Amino acid sequence: MAGEKASRRRGTQGSLHRDMAYDDKLRALNEELLSFHQYCQQAGFTAEEMEVICAPLVDAVRAARLRSTAKTTALVLVAVGVIALLAGTVSTSPSLHLTALGRLVMIKVLPFWDWTSIFYESCLVANPFFGPPPFAEEDCIACESLERVDRLAGVSYDHLLDNYLSRDAPAIVVDAMESWPVMATDHFYFDNITQIYLEDDKLLDTVPCILTSNLRTGSSDLHSFLKRIRNPSVEKWFVHWQNCDIHAVKALRRMYQRPYFLSNSVSPAHFNWVLMSSNYNTSVYKKVEPDSGLIMLAQLRGSTAFRLTPHKTCNSSCSQLLGNLHEGEMLVFTNFIWSFEYFPGRNLDNVAILTETVWGENL
Repeated sequence: MAGEKASRRRGTQGSLHRDMAYDDKLRALNEELLSFHQYCQQAGFTAEEMEVICAPLVDAVRAARLRSTAKTTALVLVAVGVIALLAGTVSTSPSLHLTALGRLVMIKVLPFWDWTSIFYESCLVANPFFGPPPFAEEDCIACESLERVDRLAGVSYDHLLDNYLSRDAPAIVVDAMESWPVMATDHFYFDNITQIYLEDDKLLDTVPCILTSNLRTGSSDLHSFLKRIRNPSVEKWFVHWQNCDIHAVKALRRMYQRPYFLSNSVSPAHFNWVLMSSNYNTSVYKKVEPDSGLIMLAQLRGSTAFRLTPHKTCNSSCSQLLGNLHEGEMLVFTNFIWSFEYFPGRNLDNVAILTETVWGENL
């Protein structure tokens, strides 16, 4: 009878425990353990005997903790491995595209936090004992004798490297794009560019890192902007934007190829830009600020007037370099000394693509 009562009592307690909240279950378990401990003390058990009695419970708790720790560690290692694998398969320069991802995140949070006031700060907390290596006047030796931008044809990589790139001297290669399919057709127009972004599912949410235009967009919504300029009633406009989303960078690569004069040892462009305009007449230069490296501007349609200005340290010893880039020509330079500005060809429809490539280890 007593056994049946105890059994019914345990059954009732088990049913109650199943219906209790998690916190209540922990509280009930704690009370039962305290009650058991008090019973053992009243029964006269020593500390050594208590250790022997409670050993199975202690071992079970330790094993559960070890399993939880091992599971968490395994999940972290798997996540790190997947990220590393994706980074390795997506790009030979994963750090560049992690930077691009950071830029996209910054754009997304702009409506919630205006970080533009600190955008141009090199660090959040100033360190009075540290500063970047200064751009010394001795570095201006590379540009002090330059008076114009040379125009080249049939140039080899070694000649371009030895006489121009290694000296930070810009050059225009007039036959750089003769073999490109886009130059062999009369059907290339703005739509060829806009379709890349409007018809690719991977680019539905792409956001350019930089977008500049005389058309007020109110945001960096590239899709809305491209749909707008496809309207024939929209006239007299210019735009340039930077692709740093890896899918957008790869998609635009369909419009250009590696120039014949560039060695295979030079890595592919990690970011690219689109410069377009329609009947936009101005003589005011538009500033484009790519990352430091090898810069190549390919003129697919129309023309571009450009200005290369030496950095402030070299203003007194180096001259500005002006030039015009015509259809089928390519401007090639490193921007360690030069800043780049342009304005589109007057009374023309203009399309150009600018690429940024890591430079330095290639020398």
